[in-house]
Amino acid sequence: MSWRGKIFAYLTIVFNLLLFFSYLAFLSDPTKNSGIAFLGLAYPIIFIINLVLFLIWFFKRDIFFFPTLILLILGMYHHSRFLQINPKISENTTYNEKIKVMSFNVRLFDLYNWTHNEEVKSKIIELIKKQKPDIICFQEYFYDNNKKFITREIIIKELGLNYYHESFTDESNKNSLFGLATFSKFPIINKGSLAFKNDHSNHCMWSDIVCESDTLRVFNTHLGSIRFNNSDYKIIGGKGSPLYSYQKIPKQDIFNRLKIGFSKRAQQINELIPYLENSPFKRILCSDLNDTPISYAYNQFSNLFTDSFTKSGFGIGGTYIGKIPFLRIDYIWHDKGLDSYNFKTHQNQLSDHKAISVEILLR
Repeated sequence: MSWRGKIFAYLTIVFNLLLFFSYLAFLSDPTKNSGIAFLGLAYPIIFIINLVLFLIWFFKRDIFFFPTLILLILGMYHHSRFLQINPKISENTTYNEKIKVMSFNVRLFDLYNWTHNEEVKSKIIELIKKQKPDIICFQEYFYDNNKKFITREIIIKELGLNYYHESFTDESNKNSLFGLATFSKFPIINKGSLAFKNDHSNHCMWSDIVCESDTLRVFNTHLGSIRFNNSDYKIIGGKGSPLYSYQKIPKQDIFNRLKIGFSKRAQQINELIPYLENSPFKRILCSDLNDTPISYAYNQFSNLFTDSFTKSGFGIGGTYIGKIPFLRIDYIWHDKGLDSYNFKTHQNQLSDHKAISVEILLR
């Protein structure tokens, strides 16, 4: 083997090892070891590099392709969390009892005029109206008590979702309220919420909703905000808070923010799991997890629920709109005793997240 071939072989071994350790991220508690969590975050890129290396070795007819192939096969569990090819079920298919659930981080309905706020808010309402969800969970929801930027009233009027549960963070003031909201066409008979100890801007709420002949507890949560600044967003894409002319450009510290975020989410999930486990009703969980399907945070939820994307999704499931490919951080989970079909990631770019929806069978 030539010296160039040896370098290429060593490079293959390095990326094989990186892929192997990225597989372990879903088992590794980031409060104890954050290095593995970073590899998990980089998994899509590491996977693509290994796939390219496999194809190069394969077409060179070199046996060196074999270890990479074995490693790719061993990771099928993880690959299936990013890419699915489930067949779509006809819209005309009838079931005894089903509901359509939607989840959407709306980025405050474009409040700070990142892209002409009133126009974006109208398009968000138009998208939801077209999808006709029975229940929708909003993250980064906004309500204005001064009625200068109307949200709740429009949702009720335009979408016919007359029952709602809003839960606002401690960062809200009496006029500008930020947080979570769940709207439903079915009655909400009970409500609850949990403020996480390590960051009160992130929390969870749950709504007991009488759907058809059953009662569901619908959890809506936004976990572990990373709090990227404008400098960070230049790297990852997406939109941060507007930077005005009188403000200084903040120091870029993206890796430390990510490290804090990994640990923060692990702690929040430890707080949340007892509430999830003690539900008296069947459960649905909508979440902006701020983490990928190869993460420790995802695995904790996956132990309790079915990820509806893996059940009935089709194509690449990426939900974050930025420069990092295939970044899937928004989820709809449901009890393993329930079934679901026609999971959809909506491609409309009306926030820095894509909306997701799924049909859930109650019986």
